[in-house]
Amino acid sequence: MKKIFTLAIALLTFAGNAMALDYEPEQGFTWQAFVGMNATKVTNLGYGGKIGGVFGLKLDYMLPKAHGTYLSAGVDWTMKGAKTDAKAVSASNTTYDGTDKFRLNYLEIPIRMGYRYNLSRELGVFGEFGPYFAMGITGKHKFTADADGSDARSSEWSYNAFKKSTINPNFQRWDAGLGFRVGAEYNQHYSLMVGCDWGITDMWRDNYRDALFDTYAVDLDKIHNFNFTIAFGYRF
Repeated sequence: MKKIFTLAIALLTFAGNAMALDYEPEQGFTWQAFVGMNATKVTNLGYGGKIGGVFGLKLDYMLPKAHGTYLSAGVDWTMKGAKTDAKAVSASNTTYDGTDKFRLNYLEIPIRMGYRYNLSRELGVFGEFGPYFAMGITGKHKFTADADGSDARSSEWSYNAFKKSTINPNFQRWDAGLGFRVGAEYNQHYSLMVGCDWGITDMWRDNYRDALFDTYAVDLDKIHNFNFTIAFGYRF
C-alpha cells in the first residue's frame, strides 16, 4: 500500500509539472460541500453489501505553479456496514426469515493529493488519491424477522456494534485506509464524483477475537471496510 501511495503522488506531481494548461485552474483555497450514496461491505465477514449515505465538507488548495496539482482535506459523515439474510426460531419452534445488519457510522477525515485538468473554461476533470482516518460514532448490529406476530417480534434484537463485548460480535472504533476519487466539474461550482475506499485496519476488537479463540479455538479472519461512493458537490 505504501508503494502504491508513493507512486500515485509521484505521478500526480509529474503530470502537474509537465503539462501547462490552456485553462489554468485558479490558485489558492476553495471549499466544497457534497452529498451522495455509499455501497459498502465488510470484507471476509460473509455478509453482503449495504447502501448508506455520505455528506461532508472539504478544503482544496491548488498549488502555485503546479499546473493543476492540488491538496485536499475534509470531514465526512459516512454510513457503512453490511447485511445478510438469516433465520430465526421462535419459542413455538417456528422458523422465520429475517435480515441481519451491521450499521456503522463514521466521522472520517480524508487527506488526498489530486490533479485537475480543465477541458474548457466551464468543464474540468479531476482525480485524487490518499489515506483516510475514521472514528466510529454510532454502530448497531440488528436482527429483524420479516414475519408478523408476537413470535416474530420476540426474535428482534440489537446492540451497539462498537461496544466492547466478549459475547456479541463487536468492532473497534478506529479505522484507516486508502481511497481515490475521480470526477468532473461544471462552471467551477457543480461536480459529480465517484470513488472507492479500502480499509486497512482489522475491525474486530481484540477482546472478542481472544474470547472466541480461548473458548472455542476459533481464529477469526481479519475484516476490513470497503466502500464505493457516488456524490454530487458544490464548490464555494
